[in-house]
Amino acid sequence: MNGHTTKIAWLLLACSQAIAAAELDKPSVENVKRFLSAYLKYTNTGNIDLLKLYSETATIKITVTTLDGITKVSDFSGQTWKRLLRESWYSGKPAVEPIELRNVVLKGEGQNVAMTAQRYAQTRCYWDNNYAMVIAKDGTGQYQIIKENLYIAHKNQCQPPDKLTINQNIKINQNSPP
Repeated sequence: MNGHTTKIAWLLLACSQAIAAAELDKPSVENVKRFLSAYLKYTNTGNIDLLKLYSETATIKITVTTLDGITKVSDFSGQTWKRLLRESWYSGKPAVEPIELRNVVLKGEGQNVAMTAQRYAQTRCYWDNNYAMVIAKDGTGQYQIIKENLYIAHKNQCQPPDKLTINQNIKINQNSPP
């Protein structure tokens, strides 16, 4: 299994435990698993099909810490969020970066499913410990994101290793003249 497949498998395992605790019916569990698998796949591969997963009427709340340390909170409609993401893809600078979700908890809320998790951004190495998403079925019976709260840190927090070891095996063959 490659790293991406392993992460999806781990997420689905974590989700199945959390979903069972929330007492969702089996078809809902399977539909949520498929949705989260698609969400991670599209997010982690920078696939524009991610936009299909957002409802036009979704509410997206983003807290951003800028490079100069200023924190800003912005609210977007699903339609505006999708437009901004689409523009970033077409400009060649996708706003979406690969993520991992840990400690995923799912809870049925009537016809909706609420999810909380710790979200790790792999490109800039920061944690969003308050990540939340709510999904609901659309008119065709497919889940879509109707609410999402996320944190974005613009400063790269990846740390170089304390010690850099480069293993090199260099062998020099000298031919002696006869």
